[in-house]
Amino acid sequence: MAETTNNNMTANNNDEIINTEQFEDMRDLLEEDFADLVQVYFTDAQQRITKLRQAQQEEDNANGYELAHALKGASANLGTTQLMNLSSQLQELCREQRISESAQLIEVIAISLDSAEQNINQRLGQ
Repeated sequence: MAETTNNNMTANNNDEIINTEQFEDMRDLLEEDFADLVQVYFTDAQQRITKLRQAQQEEDNANGYELAHALKGASANLGTTQLMNLSSQLQELCREQRISESAQLIEVIAISLDSAEQNINQRLGQ
């Protein structure tokens, strides 16, 4: 089992990238607006990752917490399970005033976002 580790922060390659049931429920609910939601999600998530990197460099735990919390919630809504779990780990680090230790975790989140985007684009036939 391949995994990336940094002080109990892990992203197992076996983690579910997308929760199919949650993803399909959201697709059914939004119908033709779903593709737009997905694009907004990825644009927003990329911006949050950029801001998370900045918050980590500035040791801004409060901002890091808010950004991780927002990313976790958006990921939960779309069913991007791995991103939700990683964001939750980052949120907890920020709660413990440990954002300075999160550089590697933020990069794992960025990689997970790329994986989720590829997976979703495949599901949408793009």
